[in-house]
Amino acid sequence: MADSEISTKLVVNLLQTAEACGADVIATECPTCHSGLEMHQIRAETEYGIKTTVKMLYFTQLLGLALGVSSRKLGIHENVSDARGLLKEKGLA
Repeated sequence: MADSEISTKLVVNLLQTAEACGADVIATECPTCHSGLEMHQIRAETEYGIKTTVKMLYFTQLLGLALGVSSRKLGIHENVSDARGLLKEKGLA
């Protein structure tokens, strides 16, 4: 994270590879990693015009959804990477 440009390029590479492999979501456990992925995803789009659609969710949010907890109660609406549309599309929200 010390070099923002390199970090953004690395995150774009990760997100584009995830998309190419068919991933809809990257599950995180670390708040720093989660926010880093989200912020660099936004930076890639605003500064470099590179749009990726992969959403970031905490693995605990995914676990909660699997157990039937509402997305609202899990705070998914507070994530920068808005996965609510994806969750509705998949029948999870």
